[in-house]
Amino acid sequence: MRNSVILAVSALLLTACGGGTKGTPLAVPPAIADSLAKDSTAKATAAKKLVNGPHHAFDTSAAAGARPLVRETYRYESATLRDPFKPYVEQVDHGPELADLRLVALLYDARDPSGSIATFRDIANDHRYTVSPGQRLGRISVVSVTGGTVKLRMDDFGTMRDQTYSLRKPEDQKP
Repeated sequence: MRNSVILAVSALLLTACGGGTKGTPLAVPPAIADSLAKDSTAKATAAKKLVNGPHHAFDTSAAAGARPLVRETYRYESATLRDPFKPYVEQVDHGPELADLRLVALLYDARDPSGSIATFRDIANDHRYTVSPGQRLGRISVVSVTGGTVKLRMDDFGTMRDQTYSLRKPEDQKP
């Protein structure tokens, strides 16, 4: 059996590279010839299905804007396996940096601390952010809001950094 497989493979290699004597075709064993014929028939059938299958020709009127262009969508549905097209590391909106934030207002609810809010101003671009405990600003999450302080936690690619902000008293501010 093994010798016949080796003989068949060497015959195929010689046929593929044009081996044999000049002008004399190389004899291919009948079993290999049958499998080659079946393989070429299967390829021809698959090519015919691809041409005549569910794919449509390019719609030039939709591309020109005459009607909406229908795009192919993708959805991976598996309860047990991870989506192979989803990246391992999630892209998170960068948001502000801890050094650029200034606490400008604080409303603390002693009956329900989770309802407390704090307002920050980003000195880099003058954006204002109003947040409550549990909310996120890009890589920054609001840990707690207490009577006079707000604790923020920044995720620097796996390293957690905590920073506590407090309201400045008017006499502490520079003129």
